Amino acid sequence: MEPSSSSDAEYHSSFRPQASLRSSLLTTNTTTFAVASKHEAGMSLSATNSSDYPSLTTSMEKHPNPTKHEQFWFHDGSVILQVESKLFRVHQTILANHSEVFAGLFEVPQPPGENMLEGCHIVELHDKEQDFVDLLHAVYNPSYFDTLPPTADVDTVLHFISGILRLSTKYLARTLRTRCITLFTSKFPSTFSDYTTKSTSTSHERYKSDTVMTAISLARSTNVYEVLPYAYYCVARMSMKRLMKEREGDIGWKDKCQCMVGRERLRWAEMSVSHSFLLVFQRASACQTLTCAHTRGPHAEWHILEAAKAPNPLRGFTRWAQLNVCKECEVHCQNIHLAGRKDVWKRLPSFFDLPDWETLKERQKL
Repeated sequence: MEPSSSSDAEYHSSFRPQASLRSSLLTTNTTTFAVASKHEAGMSLSATNSSDYPSLTTSMEKHPNPTKHEQFWFHDGSVILQVESKLFRVHQTILANHSEVFAGLFEVPQPPGENMLEGCHIVELHDKEQDFVDLLHAVYNPSYFDTLPPTADVDTVLHFISGILRLSTKYLARTLRTRCITLFTSKFPSTFSDYTTKSTSTSHERYKSDTVMTAISLARSTNVYEVLPYAYYCVARMSMKRLMKEREGDIGWKDKCQCMVGRERLRWAEMSVSHSFLLVFQRASACQTLTCAHTRGPHAEWHILEAAKAPNPLRGFTRWAQLNVCKECEVHCQNIHLAGRKDVWKRLPSFFDLPDWETLKERQKL
């Protein structure tokens, strides 16, 4: 049965663009200021409450003895940012050039009597220290992304981009976010051509189940929706035994159920779309070999494919010689197969009740 192209309304509601956010909150111990962003933001920041925003309130209760960060303490810096137990003395203009949120924050005159150190205001950020260190590396070193080897595996890439992606999304650092997304999609492609390049590469790597689920969690938390269809495809091909386990960092049960439903749809797609030439073989119109009409090669190959543990409709068929058909019929089957795989890719989001590719990419824009 062909999978429905309609999507579950409740499930899709999580992909609707959030209300645009014109300002973030800067809280002092006496006054709350509205810090206007320079541009209209298409989606809200990843933070959802005022404690996630920059503030001048002291964090001495949590971190009574913050220390200076060895690398990111510049003596000519104009503002001190406290992240967990570390103090970063950095340059307002440099941060403002990268981030619309910081640009708006630094435009607000600060009232006298606030927490200061060496003539600089201390601003508390509610982020993870390592995430912020990664962000500063990307901000202060234009070649930082080049330090990641081109042959880096998926775990290395996710570790490299996760902190930068989280904070570039939160603070509207669009250029840094775009570079992170480019690396993200190099491992979880969003186009058929990129998938083909990746799958036919000599350095093709196998992804661990934990890694794929980590990638999905990162994508959801940073609104990088275009990596979800292929990531779900990877989950759908996992064993039922693995999906029934509940490990730390796993996706939720709703997502797992959606992937299991998608697994059945992938089986249909393999049978009826991408590999239909095996199940229902048809001779090419130019075929002059009568024996092609009675060959059992395609049906035998289908039984081999059907016996696989998990459906894989995107994988290219390579055992053409085993079909035992003429060259005209072989080329005919190859054309059907390629068109079918492209069709599967186009439908891939719908197999997991996600919006289409164009909508996913549009909704992830800040």
